[in-house]
Amino acid sequence: MAQESVNYQCPNCMGPLRYKGDSGMLECEFCESTFTPAQVEEAYAAKQREADEKAEAAVARAEAGQQSSFERMADEAAGASSVVTEDVIDAAVAVGAQAESSIASYLSRASWNEEERAGMRTYLCSSCGAQLTSDATTAIQECPYCGNQAMAPGSFVDTAKPDLVIPFKLDKAAAEQTLTEYYKGKKFLPKEFAAQNRIAHVQGVYVPFWLYDGSASGEGTFEARNIRTWREGKYEVTETHVYNAWRQGSSEFTRIPADGSAKMPDEHMDAIEPFDYDELTPFSVAYLPGFSAERYDQGSDACCHRAVRRMENTLADQLRDTVTGYDQVDPADVDAEVSFSEVKQALLPVWMLHTRWKDKDFLFAMNGQTGRLVGDLPVSPLKVVLWFLGIFLVVGAVMLGVDFGFIQFDDTVTRVGVDAGVPLVVAAGTCIYFYSQMKTAVEQRSAHAYVVNGSFDLTGSDDTFVTSYQTRTLVETDDDDKR
Repeated sequence: MAQESVNYQCPNCMGPLRYKGDSGMLECEFCESTFTPAQVEEAYAAKQREADEKAEAAVARAEAGQQSSFERMADEAAGASSVVTEDVIDAAVAVGAQAESSIASYLSRASWNEEERAGMRTYLCSSCGAQLTSDATTAIQECPYCGNQAMAPGSFVDTAKPDLVIPFKLDKAAAEQTLTEYYKGKKFLPKEFAAQNRIAHVQGVYVPFWLYDGSASGEGTFEARNIRTWREGKYEVTETHVYNAWRQGSSEFTRIPADGSAKMPDEHMDAIEPFDYDELTPFSVAYLPGFSAERYDQGSDACCHRAVRRMENTLADQLRDTVTGYDQVDPADVDAEVSFSEVKQALLPVWMLHTRWKDKDFLFAMNGQTGRLVGDLPVSPLKVVLWFLGIFLVVGAVMLGVDFGFIQFDDTVTRVGVDAGVPLVVAAGTCIYFYSQMKTAVEQRSAHAYVVNGSFDLTGSDDTFVTSYQTRTLVETDDDDKR
């Protein structure tokens, strides 16, 4: 038998409540009364506690195989589970894992259909009695029948209860406007995309994140080179001195984020960083009305490899930055050891925006606190070609003018290298930059923003000369051509 939700309604008129980021208050849509989160939490604390206790008892019975035949029949009739066990959550994750891309995975769980019933839960809206069905990890949603916010019982209990939350500051209108602005200035964007595509779905979601505190220590050996070049007759001589630069050090990190929802694309969640942690506040359900919220389906142990990778890469960058006084320094693999001192769970605000164009899905994520928006856009091949050729021809014409009008290079190799090479490099570099603006949903590789100030400690350093060698290159000149 489906359990009842806890609906967070106006204490005065029982109308729907919405949390407003600009005021930090919950407002009633009907009578326009306002309440602080503390007032709303106090009003519904006892009811929420009772609903959670009943849900926990039902889960315990289900996991022990003690569900009544009536409860099992009700679940079969609904096509979804009335309790959320680990098996139900695993089934929800499995649905997303079958998708061909991270975007398809998100959409497969964010918009269920009648053929996709695995990993779903059902419960009753306590306001109107309607049966609600959602993804197993959806903790709060709006009842489509009465418009009230329905908190699924048992969603945030025990280890699933977040420690912290950052409330939404930006609303739906801001998210839609930011997406419109995001299209502007994208040189490779097909003209028809901005004009023809429509936003299919916009949702404000409190996403569960794990915040890791810890340290990384390790060592690595970098290959460094000093290079000197001079001219000897017809030859250009290059002398290279090679060194091994060994470095050892450690660094401390605080609150490296990794989302704990398999539903959310990791690259989108990483790319909307950073959040302003100064606005972290103790978790309260009262911040959630007006938005959706997710319960984690990936534990801190399952997600920590992402934080480990970022800490290791950051330490490698820090050690490399200490190798100075050389013309070239190659990256190196650093043997690092990572340890965690504390892990907390926080709900962080994210706007998810889904659009479709030419039967293809495009997903965007916006930081609901800072307004940073990311997402991949379609690229027009014709615009890429036209921009490349245009830049190449313009820069090429400038270089020819400089060559023949001012510098007048002596040898053919230099002339070709400058007159053709410089335009090629400029055109390619500019197009690469324009392309990078089209693909902004990228997983983070480092954690420099989360290094504790002044914590990096260089504990060992040694530079050893390895070898030196010379190369001689025949340089063709105009005099050689005349002979």
